[in-house]
Amino acid sequence: MRAFTLYWSSLKKYEECPQAFLWGRGWGNIDCGGGPGRRKPVPFISSRHHAVMGIVIANVLERLYNDELWRDPVGLADRLEALVDTEWARVTAKSRNFVDYRVAGSAYELKKICKDGVRGYLRTMKAHRLLGEYARAEVELLGWIDKYNPVGGRADLIIRRQDTGISIMDGKNAKSKGKYTDPDQLRWYAMLFYLAYREMPDRVGFNYFRYPHGTPMVDPKTKEPVLDEATNQPLIEQGVDWVPFTKDDLKGLAHRAVVARKGMDKEKFPANPVPKVCQWCDYATVCPERIAQKEKNSRGRRKNKKKVDAIEGEGGFTDFNL
Repeated sequence: MRAFTLYWSSLKKYEECPQAFLWGRGWGNIDCGGGPGRRKPVPFISSRHHAVMGIVIANVLERLYNDELWRDPVGLADRLEALVDTEWARVTAKSRNFVDYRVAGSAYELKKICKDGVRGYLRTMKAHRLLGEYARAEVELLGWIDKYNPVGGRADLIIRRQDTGISIMDGKNAKSKGKYTDPDQLRWYAMLFYLAYREMPDRVGFNYFRYPHGTPMVDPKTKEPVLDEATNQPLIEQGVDWVPFTKDDLKGLAHRAVVARKGMDKEKFPANPVPKVCQWCDYATVCPERIAQKEKNSRGRRKNKKKVDAIEGEGGFTDFNL
């Protein structure tokens, strides 16, 4: 059995498409095109501006907590904004963090999103009292489901307080709140915490940087303010969406991890082309299964179009001889 600690990102990727998991990280002595055990070379480099913004915000908040910058609140927001500029330069200097400003917008615009997110987080932090006797960012959590299955993860934030207990947070910079998040990610962190400390966290939640506490809540379809049904007053964002979980949820995740790991060890890496997953895959343009699926769908559309054209060619309507 290969020495490998299963993280949430690997579990999710394997469950979505085992082949994409294999190509994206490599496994054993399998040669995917980059050499035995290595990942498959990416056919083209796409802009990583969304990931870069998330990394920059996370790095700044790591400094906020782990360097305890919050202890000096005077001018704190301005100092964090300056850190955004520093982190942006450092993160984008790495070749793997390519940003194509032609499609992403200017560096000023992207950094402004980060700065707004950091300032907004301070409001959320104050409203939810996200400080305590223990408050650390980027906390490594490691545990064992059994003697064969090590699991791990890096929690964005863990807080311990007397009044609210243990909170585990994960920050998101997504434009659409909840659209690209999976609550099981936070349940995974809860599982890791339990495996590591034999103690259940009290709450887990997503922190949405673009929806800080106090922001008017807006309907994503109509763009109109969301009103409270009882008072007819505008609702505001809370900055944190808490995710419910039970011990059975954690057991279910542990079972999924064991099943996935068995599949990896048996080198079961079939393709599973699903459009909503393939759209984010670096290998979609060179995946034979996805290419074949798109061609099949295209033939179906062409066939349906011919049927429609044939009907329209007969007059485009049915004569009921009324």
